[in-house]
Formats: sequence, structure tokens, C-alpha cells
Amino acid sequence: MEMPRVSEETVAAVVPIAVYWAYASVHTALGHSRLMDKYRLNTKDEEDRKNMVSKRAVILNVLMQHLMQLAALAVLAMVTGGRGATASKAAGGSRAAEYLTAAARIAVAVLVFDAYRYAWHRLAHINRFIYRHLHSWHHRIVVPYAFGAIYGHPIEVLIADTAGASLAVLVTGLSPSSPRATAVFLTLCTVKAIDNHCGVCLLPRRLQSVWNGAAYHGVHHMPRGVRYNFSDLFFVTWDHVFGTHMPYAVEERPGGDGLMLKPLPPPKATN
Repeated sequence: MEMPRVSEETVAAVVPIAVYWAYASVHTALGHSRLMDKYRLNTKDEEDRKNMVSKRAVILNVLMQHLMQLAALAVLAMVTGGRGATASKAAGGSRAAEYLTAAARIAVAVLVFDAYRYAWHRLAHINRFIYRHLHSWHHRIVVPYAFGAIYGHPIEVLIADTAGASLAVLVTGLSPSSPRATAVFLTLCTVKAIDNHCGVCLLPRRLQSVWNGAAYHGVHHMPRGVRYNFSDLFFVTWDHVFGTHMPYAVEERPGGDGLMLKPLPPPKATN
């Protein structure tokens, strides 16, 4: 008996969600093992003591977000109808050309979504109403951890994540051209969000000035850095360009029990 064929739209919807739980589980297992103790930015006690929301509530919130993500991708599939994929095959383009086109669109989508996220994130902190009623949910997690990467208010999830990713997908033509390329894009964003919230500093220092990571975003979750370091996915360039970057040092914790973040004063503006 022939097994039913799984549609590409289903793959685009399910894969990023499956990756979230699998990758967050791996980070959680490694982050609480002795193997990663020397790379942890916070102690296990700080994670349990400082955070203002239970892990059970975080998990339920993330499950709800994933249901919203499935609904959004279903709407995208209805809007686009797979027209681009059909046209590409009908045109008889080579497989290599299709891959290159998909890779280029993914790269542009990453830039669009990264810029969108920076703009929204900064607005969410500057506007008191938005912060108090929406974005403050995410900052209930003072000490970030992998499962809490996308924890937040449902309305902000729609604006920052669902709308932002959908905009990037539609602007670049990812969804109609290839649902699988959309799955790759969403999976990259998922993995990066978890990396930035995992609480384990593995990124080489040379890359920390351009590439986001647990240390850079960890500074933002600290009281001193909450109005800085708004870049929260891939690149930290936006903060450098718009003057919202807070430098920091990663130092060994006294006693050798892991690492600790030390925010440094932002550079003074020069006339």
C-alpha cells in the first residue's frame, strides 16, 4: 500500500516547530551537564531564582505560539497557492539554478526579518504602553534559557514574529517559489533564537562584534542593558549603526564556576 505523499506546505509548517523542540531539548541537556559548566553565563540557581515565570507557563505559551504559526502558514499557503513552484518547474529550470535562487531569497529574507525585528524590538522598549502591556512578558525571563527563546505576549508574537516572518517570506517570494525554502528560512530563525537565549557562550570573541549570540542578547536581558542591544536574531550591526549598542565583557566567574557578563558603559557620542 502506497503511503500518502506529504505536501511541501506541510513540511514548511511542521519542520521549524519540530526543530524548536528538538534543538531546545539538546541545549537544555547540554547546558545542564558538566560538559558545558565552564561556558554557562548564569548559574542554575540564578535561572530558577531570578526568572518571574514558571517553566510550565513558558512551555504552554510556546505551544500556543506554534499553533498560531501553523495557522499563519496555512493562510500563506492559501494566498500563494504554490504558483511559483509550478511556474519554476514548468519553465524547466535546472536544479542548481533553483537552489541558487532559493538561497538568495533566503538570504534576503533573513536581512528583511532581522531589520524588522530590530525596529519592532526597539519600539517595544521605547513605547511605554507597548512595553508594559506586551513586551514585558518576554522580560519576565531575566536569565534566558533555550525553551524560553520565543516566550512572549500572544499579540506581540503576531506582530513581531508571525507578521515579520510572513512579510519577509512574501517580499522575497519564498513561499510561492518553494515551501521547502520557507521551511529552511523559518528553521534558521528558530535555531538562531534558541542560540541567543540558551545561556551558554560558545561564540568566538572575533564574531561577537557582528553576529548575535547568548552573551550579546544576555546583556539586553540584564537591568543595565535593557535599553540597549535590541538586535535579537542574526546581526548586531543595527545597534552599531543606530547607537544602541552596549559593550560588554565575558569574564570567568569567581571560583571558576562558569562565566559572567559585565556590561560596560556605552561609548560617549562625539560632536
